[in-house]
Amino acid sequence: MKTLLGIGLIALGLASLGGCAAVSKQQCVAGDWSELGEAHASVGKPPNHLDEVVKSCGKHGITPNTDAYRSGWHRGLQNYCTPLNGFTLGKQDKGKSPICPPQMAGGFNEGYRLGHIIWTARDEVDRAESEISSLESRAFDLSEELDELRCKDKKGKDRKKCRKRRKRLRADLHDTETDLSSARYDLEALKAQYEYTAARINAEASYLFSRR
Repeated sequence: MKTLLGIGLIALGLASLGGCAAVSKQQCVAGDWSELGEAHASVGKPPNHLDEVVKSCGKHGITPNTDAYRSGWHRGLQNYCTPLNGFTLGKQDKGKSPICPPQMAGGFNEGYRLGHIIWTARDEVDRAESEISSLESRAFDLSEELDELRCKDKKGKDRKKCRKRRKRLRADLHDTETDLSSARYDLEALKAQYEYTAARINAEASYLFSRR
């Protein structure tokens, strides 16, 4: 139940931060200040975000209970400043908020560091796959252009120019296919490296989580 509550609070915080206003009119009217503060801290909002809440709700003639908000915000630190949350943010290459107090920042930052190692390894795989996709597209286009080139239908200088173009296309296609073969080989190596890195870092992260 605690986990589900935490997820709900984080979702609430994310929803409230989606627009320009710090909070919606409905949230101001609801007046769940403690839960709102907890939700905001759970997504890394600093304590002075309360100023934006006060401003937003003031536009609707509503004054927030700042003590309740601050109390909830401090509870929200327990959701945000965990090694697991740091690890999750690092794996997604998301920015991290500096709101964690010293006694919690160490585990959070270590989790983030470990998660980002996995993200970096995955990003290298993604980049390699993107390069392969580009090379495949280029090879297809070159092959299509070669198939459509009809030099025998041309005469004189045009035929000579066409044959020169065909020779260049064949050379480009050969080079592209060579690059493609090399890129596919590199991709398999990167995938293997990623699997190894993910397994190693996940094990290290699990040990970190067990100590907190």
